[in-house]
Amino acid sequence: MKLRPWTFLTKLIWFTLLLGTFPVMVLGVFSYYRASDAVQTKVYESNQQMLQQSESQIEQLLRLIDYSAIQYMNQPAVINALRGELKGTDGYVQSVQNLLALMIKLQSNELGTMSMELISLDYQWSIGATGLSTLDAQAMERYAEWVKNPSTSFWSTSSTSIQLIKKIPAYSANPTGLLIMTIPIYEVNKLIGKATAMGNVLVLDQNQVVFAGNEGGLLGKPFRELSIGRSASFSEAEMGFYTAHSERERVGISYRRSVYNGWIYLSVVSIDELSKESQAIGWFTVYICIGILVIALLFAYLGSRKMYKPIRRLYEVVLNSPETVGTDRGRDEFEFLNERFSGLLQRESRLLQEAQGQSRQMGEYFVFKLFQSDMAKQEIQEKLAIFGYPTTWSHMCVMTIQIDTLMGTRFEEQDRDLLLFAIHNIVAELIAMEQRLLPVVMGDSQVTLLGGTETDAQRFKTLLDSTAHRIMQMIRQYLELKVSIGFSRVFSDIKQIRPAYREALEALKYRMKLGDESILFIEDVQPEQSVQLNYPDAIERQLLDALKLADREQATRFLNQFIAAISADERTHEDLFMSFVRLLMQILQAVKGAGVAPHQVFADEQSLFTQLFQLKTVKEVEQWFLNVVLSPFLQHLEHKQEQQYQSISSQIIHMIETGFDTDLTLEMCARRMNYSPNYLTKVFRKETGVNFSDYLSDYRMTMAKRWLVETDMKVSEIAEKLKYTSPANFIRSFRKLEGTTPGQYRENYWNKPS
Repeated sequence: MKLRPWTFLTKLIWFTLLLGTFPVMVLGVFSYYRASDAVQTKVYESNQQMLQQSESQIEQLLRLIDYSAIQYMNQPAVINALRGELKGTDGYVQSVQNLLALMIKLQSNELGTMSMELISLDYQWSIGATGLSTLDAQAMERYAEWVKNPSTSFWSTSSTSIQLIKKIPAYSANPTGLLIMTIPIYEVNKLIGKATAMGNVLVLDQNQVVFAGNEGGLLGKPFRELSIGRSASFSEAEMGFYTAHSERERVGISYRRSVYNGWIYLSVVSIDELSKESQAIGWFTVYICIGILVIALLFAYLGSRKMYKPIRRLYEVVLNSPETVGTDRGRDEFEFLNERFSGLLQRESRLLQEAQGQSRQMGEYFVFKLFQSDMAKQEIQEKLAIFGYPTTWSHMCVMTIQIDTLMGTRFEEQDRDLLLFAIHNIVAELIAMEQRLLPVVMGDSQVTLLGGTETDAQRFKTLLDSTAHRIMQMIRQYLELKVSIGFSRVFSDIKQIRPAYREALEALKYRMKLGDESILFIEDVQPEQSVQLNYPDAIERQLLDALKLADREQATRFLNQFIAAISADERTHEDLFMSFVRLLMQILQAVKGAGVAPHQVFADEQSLFTQLFQLKTVKEVEQWFLNVVLSPFLQHLEHKQEQQYQSISSQIIHMIETGFDTDLTLEMCARRMNYSPNYLTKVFRKETGVNFSDYLSDYRMTMAKRWLVETDMKVSEIAEKLKYTSPANFIRSFRKLEGTTPGQYRENYWNKPS
């Protein structure tokens, strides 16, 4: 009959192909979506960077113009010219030339094509590039509208130019003059650049009118009237993104709001173009996946054939043996081999039953099987008799011994197996053979079945306790090790050996509460299951609150209280560890609630639970929580808190610098920032070294000195702007800090030699 090896081979090929195909399909779909999302994210980030660059360049030009205007308007020649009539006075030609010379002096390559115009509102004249000219009524009406603007300095835009209007004097309620700085729109458009594949850039003024950009057809139009602006929703945030529909396609609009003048910078990108990129990525991913599938198919076929060769050779050997002559061969190869090997195992079992050897290895095998499998009582009795073990015990108990720790000893972890073998020998020497079965090492425990003929179970238990003390003493003397010993309940039925072994191991788990070098009887340490246990929620909340506040001392204290409260209850070992697991999960939740990803604090979040279940005593658990869980999180929070303090102080200083001329208080800052005043007081003092009111007073005094030398504001006006209750209070505060009155300070500044 011809062999049919293809049955198992076919299954193997299909299984290998499926194993290789499914991950490839999942990987392909995942790669496509990730790549598409990455493209759109990169485009959005690039647009934001482009907008930030355009905003930075334009505002650098605007600030330079603003600074030049301040320089010009504070020149003595300008101030003197605005105080009188130029025409008809002696030397007025020279004065005009001086003013024009100052204008020319301020011109630079950085300012580009800029024009300046000085306006006298009282004497109705202007000086600009064309020289001195008289203003007509229409011009005066236009300038009067600018004077009504509450701002002392502001920008005005049109489709052809941008104008900076500054009132002179700057903070006077009735300015005597205006300084107008004009730059053409094309200077701004040069900074923006031409339209690129990344999209078009538009700039909107305070009224959301397009006045600059690389899309010339949109200049001068209100943004809300455009198709891409009808659904615009600019929030108060510094930047953002939304989608809209133009006449031809769907577009994505990124925007940035300028803090300097409130202008909005837009970048308009075609989403349909981005979709084409994603489709290209998708097709590329499909081709790659197809290629990988072809390779997987080839490897599946070749690999399966190679793996099948040993099976086929074994099958042919068994098939051609004399015992298989005449057997049915029309089955799967493994079914055939399984039948043949089952027969071999049955013959081997019969040989082992017939052999009544007294070797140590067979005795150990029997003891291992006794502890790990559910043997029939009759079989156990027969094996005990065969190996010469006692069969007349009235009471029995399983004893397990485990090493508490290798820390602080002369041994290392690789010596554990050798140490367990040494403990095995000590037990065999201390306990007579008629009182035990052969001691064995199972896992990290030394296990022994003890027995006795005493009729009193309590007396037998006392004997066990004495034996345990002698074993611990010998191990401490010769090995210098700390061990704990666990005992099962005393039993008389030989069938109870297997559950008794589990009880002895369970007893050792309760050294979590009792500590190292403990002798543990399961009935003494295992609490009643019906006991109502209380979880220390209040201490847990206090611990979590201390962590959120990065208070290391309080966190350590509450952790100690929590461990003590948990250990004081009569809990099972499982309940004890479940309490610790619950605390660990709450701490991990607090880490996430603090805005911290667990992988930033812990190398592997899942390994924490594995480490926890390997701990043996309450002291080890407390030290582990403190060193492995709490300390890294507290260090991260302390670093984050330091950064937060710096950010909060910067925000408060910015509020002072922008709102010093208002009734600004610490409570107002706290409401704006959603913090308590007491918290802001502590943070601000820690970062600046002074309290809020002192810093505000110092800054107001700095602005007062600036206004005294740069403007002609009266002392009473300055006091009113700085929110002093009266000019006298202002003068008193000024003299206290500067040693002179405000008027003397101004006079000394103007009279000092230049």
